[in-house]
Amino acid sequence: MTAITPVAWMPELSVASATSPERAGVSSTDFGKFLKSGVTTLTEQMDRASELLSAYAVGEPISPHELVMAMEQAKLSMQLAVEVRNRLVDAYQELTRLQI
Repeated sequence: MTAITPVAWMPELSVASATSPERAGVSSTDFGKFLKSGVTTLTEQMDRASELLSAYAVGEPISPHELVMAMEQAKLSMQLAVEVRNRLVDAYQELTRLQI
C-alpha cells in the first residue's frame, strides 16, 4: 500500500496575500486567466463525455465505467461553473446596491 500524502499548503492563498494583491504579485488579469482556463477545462470535459457517449452508442468498445466517469466529471464541472456564475452575479448585484 502507498502512504497517504498530505495536501500542500498554498502560501499564495494566505490572509496577507488576500488583503494586499500588490504584495503577493497578483494582477487583475490573473482572475480573467483563471476563468478562461476553467471554461477551457469545462469545454474539454464536455467534449470528451460527448465523444465517449457517441462512441458507446455506435458500439465501439468503450467501457461503461469510463463513460460514466467522464459524464460525472463533466456534470460536476458544469455545476461548479454555474455556481461560480451565480456568485459573480450576486457580487455584481451587491455592488450595484451600494450607496455611494
